[in-house]
Amino acid sequence: MTDTFADSIAAPDSEFSKNIRRFQLLSIATKEGIWEHDFITKQSFYNEGMIELFGYTHDEMADNETWWRNNIHPQDKKRVITELDEMMAGNKTVWWGKYQFRCKDGSYKLILDRLFLVRDANQQSLRMIGTMQDLTEIDALQKELENIRKEQHHAMMKAIFQAEENERNNISYELNENINQVLAAINIHLAQAKSQVTSAGKIWLQEAQALLLDSISGVRAVAKRLSPVILKDLGLSDAFRELMERLEDNRNIDSSLSIDEKAVARLNNDLQTLLYRMAEEQVTNIARHSNATVAHLTIESYGAKIKMTVLDNGTGINLKQIQFGRGFSSIQEKTDAFGGSFSLESAEGKPGFKLEVIL
Repeated sequence: MTDTFADSIAAPDSEFSKNIRRFQLLSIATKEGIWEHDFITKQSFYNEGMIELFGYTHDEMADNETWWRNNIHPQDKKRVITELDEMMAGNKTVWWGKYQFRCKDGSYKLILDRLFLVRDANQQSLRMIGTMQDLTEIDALQKELENIRKEQHHAMMKAIFQAEENERNNISYELNENINQVLAAINIHLAQAKSQVTSAGKIWLQEAQALLLDSISGVRAVAKRLSPVILKDLGLSDAFRELMERLEDNRNIDSSLSIDEKAVARLNNDLQTLLYRMAEEQVTNIARHSNATVAHLTIESYGAKIKMTVLDNGTGINLKQIQFGRGFSSIQEKTDAFGGSFSLESAEGKPGFKLEVIL
């Protein structure tokens, strides 16, 4: 037999019926289903909110335990029932949990179930009282808010990336302009000085000029790396080639390159610059930290996307210790912002390190 709130309210105006009225008003205000099961009489009690939530009649919910267990979503069933059985077998009296529950029309709702177990002096179960709240709309709103937050974060990361590139471009431009002006002025002064000094002085001036030009060449190389103009001048493939040659020349690391030109042609300017910066970051890591003797960079098609892989045979490391260091967190954030994926492979005590980016 299953009672309803209406049956209880129709009873004499006792303290119990007053409490039931309060529960009814509360359930209407909160749109929660309220239920009770008596382990002694095997009777179950439901308010109208349970019917509104799931669409079952009181008769269909009469066998509380069977009805409830049969309608928990298969993904949640084992977890929820195990937790409840453990509570019943122990001495706890309160439990709450989130799970999906099947409505009469076959759809599922995400609910928050909170219950209280009444025990006797011997810890035997007497009654169980609970409330079931529909979290479906709340969960959908939370997911929507999380998606909005991610979109805003990605937009911010894109803006930061573009601002960084613009700043690098400006610095590169200013360096080149200043160097050109300084070089022109020095050449004029050197030409005048050479006509007024001895042969020994001319040799000294020529040596000074050579040192100056070498320094300026170094500054220009830095300016060149700062600016993404290298991609416009050389193209992405040649920019990668120059990057790997630099690694070979400066660190004596045997480097190689494999590029699918058709894949590169599909990338817009932002993605080309992004891949170049990521490769540049990892090449710097190889040069500074890896103790590698061999490095290889690959650009290839990956379905509708592009995959870049940078490999080296350096000392393997514990990835948990470097996930947020050595520039990897920056690569991760930028990859996420542009809708890509990023992974690392390495193991402490074993040679080799692999960085993979898919955009």
